[in-house]
Amino acid sequence: MKKEIHKTILKIGLLAVLTAGTGLKEANAAIQTDKAKEPYEVAVQMVVLPGTEIQNEADIEEAIDAITLPAINCTVDLQFIWISELPNTTNLAIAGNEKIDLIHVGTVQPLSSLVGADILYDMNTDDLLQKHGQELVSLYGKLLESGNVNGRQLAIPAKQFNSEKKGFYYNKTIADKLGITVPDKGTLDDFEKVLYQVKASGEDIMCYFVGGGDINLMAWMVPYEAYGNEAAYGAVMDSSKDTVVENLYATEEYRDYVLRMYKWCQDGIIEKDPADTTSGNEYQYTQRLFCGAGNYSPIQMNENQHIAAENGFEYGYMTMVEAQVTNSSVAESMWGIARNSERPDKAMEFLNLLYSNAEFANIMKYGLEGENYNFVEGSDDIIERNDSYFPMFYVGGNQREMYLQTPAGEDFIEQCEAQEKEAKVSPLLGYTFDDTNYQTEAAVIGSVISEYTPILQNGLCGSEEETMEYLDEFLAALDAAGMNEVIEANQAQLDAWLTDNSTPSVHK
Repeated sequence: MKKEIHKTILKIGLLAVLTAGTGLKEANAAIQTDKAKEPYEVAVQMVVLPGTEIQNEADIEEAIDAITLPAINCTVDLQFIWISELPNTTNLAIAGNEKIDLIHVGTVQPLSSLVGADILYDMNTDDLLQKHGQELVSLYGKLLESGNVNGRQLAIPAKQFNSEKKGFYYNKTIADKLGITVPDKGTLDDFEKVLYQVKASGEDIMCYFVGGGDINLMAWMVPYEAYGNEAAYGAVMDSSKDTVVENLYATEEYRDYVLRMYKWCQDGIIEKDPADTTSGNEYQYTQRLFCGAGNYSPIQMNENQHIAAENGFEYGYMTMVEAQVTNSSVAESMWGIARNSERPDKAMEFLNLLYSNAEFANIMKYGLEGENYNFVEGSDDIIERNDSYFPMFYVGGNQREMYLQTPAGEDFIEQCEAQEKEAKVSPLLGYTFDDTNYQTEAAVIGSVISEYTPILQNGLCGSEEETMEYLDEFLAALDAAGMNEVIEANQAQLDAWLTDNSTPSVHK
């Protein structure tokens, strides 16, 4: 109710501006014009950690409305969604034709899984992006290709800095206490050595955590580029060497990984079972877990160090895959417009304003000064948050023009640009598999993956021999589900894309 009252007051205020200084006839004409152009409410997905509650949501929306109403005749409905519920919430909203406009694309809801599901609106329809997203076109240029699938612009990038390293965040405070040196860069063997040192120390902390085992953490150890949820449509293992799409689960790398998981389970490196629904983030933040997989960028490290400081420790990072710009790194954070949006033009105008108005972008990201953050003493662009408003998985706005968050310093953007400059750019940047004709296979393949991987990736088979037998059974089930046919189709699309982009396909 408070939200609706605030929006009504703002609409009345806008009408007052429109009618001020005019005669009665002109005033009535302005009112009639406004009635014909009723402000449109843009519903935006804001993805947060489970359990997150926003106390001043109405105040934040009111502050946003004060900017968007006069600029583009829009108000906002921030739809806060727990990340664990995102895919189901989105599917139900589209199927039930519920109010939704801007969709969070990425994290647990990747573009590759939405292409054929008829969830996203084609932003090329009636030149929507070109007409209403000029700022986005100027800002992203060729990176827009990462959201373009067979001529359909289904999503746009959300961040300006897209290079990422892969590896593990660890509790540096605990490592220093135990006298354990974690290398800045290393291999899986180096990482394993550290885990066994933590285990041998007797410290009351979990070494490694795989949760339900449904997320393949090998993705942070090997430079492969996957297609579909959990590589359901295959993976290119190293695009600097070849562009062959393979069944990830049939590779030597995956075989070695699941054998290692069995060993770690036997040795107590992995202590939890698939029934544990607690997130790895929660275990890390409460210092009950030594390390967790994650992408590294100055932005992500800054966010993590902020959270760590709130919980009394410091993070370190071990790089296992050097900085890259890939389709996956760009698609990790994107925006899409819902297929059933009543006003795609207003949704696009909302995004365009978000990336051209720093005040608007700061409110969306950080909330309100005095309520959710304050400026660091002596600075007018570095803030300190109090975590009363923390949409952890939200990305939006032009980072170069926005406030910086502690512990970032004045050279923060320079750090981001430096990593971007040193990163290797994948030759597959801009390619996304169109799975429109493979929705039935996708559902079956996804079901098979979710059935077998928790056991393999938690190391829960009875022996190494049983692990290999179970892996063989898994591969046979994937074959029966049609995975090889989907991979062949993916390879054909990729080869055609490489030809169109004048990039030779390098096969083994």
